[in-house]
Amino acid sequence: MPPKKRKISSLSGLELDLALAQVKKLRTSFIVEELPESDPAPDDTFTDLLDNTIAALESRANDPLSLPFSAADDAALSRFNIVSKGLLLLRPWAELRSAVVTSQALGSDQLWSNDAMYRHLTFLANSFTAKNGTSARMVIDTLFFRSTAMVPPPQKIIVVLENQVPAVQPRQSEPDTISGIVDYTAVVVDSKIAKAYIHRPPSIKKDLIGFFVAEAIDLEAHLPQALLELVACAKHLGRSHIRGALTTGFEWCFIIVDLDADSEGAKYWVSQVIVWMTEQSKTSSELIVEPTDKASDPALIAAILRHG
Repeated sequence: MPPKKRKISSLSGLELDLALAQVKKLRTSFIVEELPESDPAPDDTFTDLLDNTIAALESRANDPLSLPFSAADDAALSRFNIVSKGLLLLRPWAELRSAVVTSQALGSDQLWSNDAMYRHLTFLANSFTAKNGTSARMVIDTLFFRSTAMVPPPQKIIVVLENQVPAVQPRQSEPDTISGIVDYTAVVVDSKIAKAYIHRPPSIKKDLIGFFVAEAIDLEAHLPQALLELVACAKHLGRSHIRGALTTGFEWCFIIVDLDADSEGAKYWVSQVIVWMTEQSKTSSELIVEPTDKASDPALIAAILRHG
């Protein structure tokens, strides 16, 4: 069966841009010969068809773009003027090590103590494959569980899954919009407010102070989507500065986004990838997760999530 043809009207904005560029490139490769005036005018030529196609594509390309987060790519970042400003530098490991050691003692009397986190990650490492999103989410959940146990009362961390972000304009001067779902929204609130949030999860709106995490199979490929999510959340929160993370569960990178003062784009910084590691048990064939004095300790990630 031949592949189903798609109408121009069914193409997304980014697909239209790509199609238009390709058709224009094809059109420039043709040389049109001048015919003597005595020769009869030919019917529509292939170049005429190309010209008509270009005109139709240009007409559609001028329509506003409504882009879901999941369709984001580098072209979308360029279109919305979302620009990388380089590496997000974490504090030196000597300082981080001290902070991690301190964090390991927090919540020691809670269900999700530091030791409980290591035991659960050890269980996951020996029971589930790391090759799919399901196991990734279990790991992310574990690190969030641990972070909630480190927050002293009367504050609590409330984690909202798959929060819907309504449409927002990335650039104030353009009618294009972006929208979609954020995988994890973590907010630190007073315990009294936390009870209300558990029964009625908060939406992405002004005055909400949150930390946003996007789940991915491939960090690099998923980065444009995570950036659009953060830009949209910042717009709805009315904030010029926002923080978040992108993770496979095992690999983590942390992101800061600053909206431009003129509302015409954003700048972002991404940290180096942090990977928490398992070790081979010396007494069995199982993998284990134990405290270390290295940046591969998952306690570092949990501590960062705690502070947001």
